[in-house]
Amino acid sequence: MRILYVEDNALVREVTAELLSGHGRKIVALSTAEDALEAFRSNCYDLVITDVSLPVMSGMELTRTLLRDNPALPIIIASGYSLDIGVENWGRNVRAIIKPFEADEINGLIAELSKPG
Repeated sequence: MRILYVEDNALVREVTAELLSGHGRKIVALSTAEDALEAFRSNCYDLVITDVSLPVMSGMELTRTLLRDNPALPIIIASGYSLDIGVENWGRNVRAIIKPFEADEINGLIAELSKPG
């Protein structure tokens, strides 16, 4: 499984990428939504995990952009704040998680989104 992970905080990005690795996963960790869009266009990813608060383009904008061309793409939106963003209206392939999260929480979401159909 190839996971594109977007987080602007270098320490959080490094620690979370390590947390996500293993389980047959390849993690590509980037700091901006713009870099993520470029990476997504040139590679195939099975899942995107993005922070909400990113410089320039937000994680929400990144999610909307990715879903426009890939409506079935599994996406996890992470935030350090309460997420009252109506993520449930974006489809069953989009989930939200509050940071900091535990390994079991994120791994559970990844497993749920990886199930076929």
